[in-house]
This record gives sequence, C-alpha cells and structure tokens, in this order.
Amino acid sequence: MINYSIAMRGVNTNLFEINQAKSRIKAAQAKGETPAAADVALVKTEKQHAFAVAQYAEVMTIEKFARHIATHGCVYSRADISAILYLAVDCMREMLLDGRKIRLGDLGDFSVALSSKGAETADKFTSANITAVNVVWDCGQEFKNLLTDAEFNLVASRAAQAALLKAIKSGSSVVDLNGTDGPSGDDEPTDPDGPSDPSDGSGTDDGNGSGTDDGADPGEGEVEQVFIGTSVNDQAMGSVSGMGSYDKGTAVTLTATANEGYRFVRWSDDVTDNPRTVTADVNGAAYTAVFEAVE
Repeated sequence: MINYSIAMRGVNTNLFEINQAKSRIKAAQAKGETPAAADVALVKTEKQHAFAVAQYAEVMTIEKFARHIATHGCVYSRADISAILYLAVDCMREMLLDGRKIRLGDLGDFSVALSSKGAETADKFTSANITAVNVVWDCGQEFKNLLTDAEFNLVASRAAQAALLKAIKSGSSVVDLNGTDGPSGDDEPTDPDGPSDPSDGSGTDDGNGSGTDDGADPGEGEVEQVFIGTSVNDQAMGSVSGMGSYDKGTAVTLTATANEGYRFVRWSDDVTDNPRTVTADVNGAAYTAVFEAVE
C-alpha cells in the first residue's frame, strides 16, 4: 500500500523566476522593507495544480530489509543476508570507482555521472574541473513502473500530522494547518515542541513521509526533506528527470532529454551541463530545461 498526500505545486514554465521573486519578497519583508512591485506582480501569475506526493510509512534499514528477506523462505539467516548486503554495497562502490557499469538483472544498471565546471577550451579542461561523481540507477523492467501493481491510500502529510500532535499536546481542540497545506501550498515540517521552520513560499510540497517511523512522532528524528522542481520551456520539445523530494544536502542529478527534432540548450539559470548535479538545500528550488528546434 503506497501512502500519498496531495500538494499544490506551481506549473508555470517560468517557475524558477517566480521562486526567485518569492525569495526577494521574503528577504524584503524580513528587513521591514516593501517588496518590489514587479516581484509581487510576478508571484501573482503563478498557477498551481494538485499533485500526489508519496509518503513513506517506515524507513527500512539494511538490517530490517535482511530480516524481511529471511522471512520469504530463505535458507540463509538474517545475519548472513545482512553481511551479503553490506558486502554488495562495498563491492558496488569499488567497481563504480573502477569505471565499471554494474548490471544486476531486473534490479537494473548502476553507473556514474559526472558534473564539472566548464572550461573555455578542451585543452584547458582538467580533472580538477570535475566537481561531483554521482551514481545513476537505470532501473530494470520490474521497477520501470509499479503502477499496475500498486494500491494507494490517501493520508495527511507529515506536517499536518505534526500540527495535530501539537494541538493535542497543547490541549487545543483546533488544529492550525497554516504553513502546512495552506493557500500557498507549502507543506513544511513543523516541530510540535518548538517553532516551525519558516516557509520559503515556494508553493511546493516537502515530500516528507507520513505516519510514524518505529513509533516516533511525525517529524521527529527525520532528515529534513527538500523538494526540487523541474519543468521545460515547451513540453513538446522534451522532458526532465530528477524532480522529487530528497534528504537535505543530497546531490541530485537532473537530466534533460530532447524529443526528436529538438535539442537541449541550457537550464533556466544559464548552466549548460546536461546531466547536471544540484544540491538539495533550498526547498522549492526549480530548474527549467530550455530546448529549441534543430535547424
């Protein structure tokens, strides 16, 4: 059973510029200044649609996963399976660093992708320009799309559950959902025992899982989640992969794929690397892939 909540997200092709305007408005308000009229007008043009956001019910550690495997008629003990899984992780890392692509049947292919700083000419480019080495998982057929076998269950977001818990602890009969799924569409995690994180006004969902993790209160002991949004200047020209919610600080690979007759030009922030790697540090950061027709 896959739990999901509903979040409102911006769908404008200029979402990056809108989010930048929101950041400037927020900065101006923090200084007690009046936001620029152009920024306010730009934010008002944002259009939002409702989307599903997956909410995990539990974090399966490698030990829990090994125990689960052991219950499926496996002749090996949980300890044996855990040891094999740990060894597999070490060996996969070793082989990837040795320049190998790893193909694990229906699990799929594992390879590396590089991010780098551009050099003016090829002869000026050195390995020092390489800024990140990220693992790419090209999933096998069994993982391509789980839609046909999936069952879905609509739940409240983790932020909404945290707001409920806060109300219960304070003895209140009213739950304040402002800042969770309010008009702006923000879904920031709140701390039931302290101040909530300020919303960045991005109009996106943070993607935190719902329910509890090993009995913990919603939001407690969890790594902060950051949502990265992607879009294209014209959906007929191509698509982008990489949009989703990630642990804060994670290196995320974004890949722009052009349709036949078109080519990738740049990202909305003028970066031309494709694929490119970004760090999940700002909730609601958006990247638009710009394509153009091949002449």
